[in-house]
Amino acid sequence: MAAVAAARAVSVGSGLRGLQRTLPLVVILGATGTGKSTLALQLGQRLGGEIVSADSMQVYEGLDIITNKVSAQEQRMCQHHMISFVDPLVTNYTVVDFRNKATALIEDIFARDKIPIVVGGTNYYIEALLWKVLVSTKPQEMDTEKVTDRKVELEKEDGHALHKRLSQVDPEMAAKLHPHDKRKVARSLQVFEETGISHSEFLHRQHSEEGGGPLGGPLKFPNLCILWLHADQTAHIKSKSHLHQLKKRRRLDSDAVTAIENQSISPDCDKELKEKGSPEQNEKELKSSV
Repeated sequence: MAAVAAARAVSVGSGLRGLQRTLPLVVILGATGTGKSTLALQLGQRLGGEIVSADSMQVYEGLDIITNKVSAQEQRMCQHHMISFVDPLVTNYTVVDFRNKATALIEDIFARDKIPIVVGGTNYYIEALLWKVLVSTKPQEMDTEKVTDRKVELEKEDGHALHKRLSQVDPEMAAKLHPHDKRKVARSLQVFEETGISHSEFLHRQHSEEGGGPLGGPLKFPNLCILWLHADQTAHIKSKSHLHQLKKRRRLDSDAVTAIENQSISPDCDKELKEKGSPEQNEKELKSSV
């Protein structure tokens, strides 16, 4: 139904001679098992669009099954982006990196007169892509590696000492952050060190921009169509059914399926993922931390 409505909207717009056609940015949200990928594929084929994944785990090479990536066959049916391009052992891939790469892709898709279809995924990735909610402080000529090293240096310091320093230069932000949340405290200190302006002041300026509000800055794309798929009470059953479809399609052995169903992934493995670059370790830097 949504695909048909969107197709009609585009065809009507393109048929009005003398009027400029403005293509929408389509965003599909929803919980696991609600059919986001299926709808995106249908829309992409019907409208001639291209799909941009906004899943913080699907950016990594490998991990195809556990992150439930679309199959190679599905990717051939419609062009997909932002899947399997980051080494899982890379530790410094952040939401800012995602935002910059995905924004450039969307602009390129628009330039080719096609419709970008963003599929999430990871809500804070989508928020960073659609709204002005990240604080960009690094000058273009500044070495990215040097900036990252400074943040790593700060995170190695004692959390309470960092928090005390933050309370001296940005008491408003310090009041929102716990001393144990060293990553966010370090980021706020880094903002002040790089700019001389407090992190909280940056956020106030964003909120006061035209189109901004308490939750962040203005939208970055004027023609936005958000489709939020509803998950009914059978979603859990559908998820288990989908897992067994994966088993059949990708020839998973029974032990692997059982392990995933029981979520019996080794704590050591989970810890390593977080240390080596999982989204929990990446910069979930929206609103209170950027």
